[in-house]
Amino acid sequence: MMMKIEFQYHLIYYLNKMNFNYPIVLKDVFSSQKFFQLRDEFKYGKWQLNNYSDPKHDEKSEERVFWTMGNIWENIKIYECASILKLKIQKYLQQDLIFIRAHSNGSTFGQSSRFHIDYESDDIWTFILFTEENWNTQWGGEFVVYNPIEEEYNYTSYIPNSGALIPSNWQHYAMSPNERTDKLRTTIAFSYCSTESFDRLKNLKSVKRFL
Repeated sequence: MMMKIEFQYHLIYYLNKMNFNYPIVLKDVFSSQKFFQLRDEFKYGKWQLNNYSDPKHDEKSEERVFWTMGNIWENIKIYECASILKLKIQKYLQQDLIFIRAHSNGSTFGQSSRFHIDYESDDIWTFILFTEENWNTQWGGEFVVYNPIEEEYNYTSYIPNSGALIPSNWQHYAMSPNERTDKLRTTIAFSYCSTESFDRLKNLKSVKRFL
């Protein structure tokens, strides 16, 4: 009986993802006031060069280095934004969500990341928010996603206060800015899971360390 329930559970999530053309791109995600608060957090925050999104992670990645602000999910302003964003995403997914974590990424010319997934579970979603206020799309910095259903790559332009929602187990990476700018390309990655799946997922090592 449990195997049948588990199969139905994953089938529902799979069909849910089939109904959307990911990535789902949202524009004007926050009000100007709220977005400017985020801008100030990034502008005056303490950035550090690292090779993993979470400096406390005990497994060193061999991927290329990039900039990060560390444990930003402990920041009350970030948490408030995560709550606002959650309501917007719930309207698209038609299900209640629980905020898991947020992490920051920054890159300059030559610091493109590599294809990776955020979680192996098929019922966690990632929303990438583009946070640099003054950005020219001619500077590059696109967000790239591989869609395994359509078997194609999708490129989302970096536009301030917009972002892209994807299943967290889809391969994706950030293209670095090109040589036309020396600005830092910054993003926040917000992660959510459904309330139904939270009890099952909360003991996973990749999730538990953020709760």
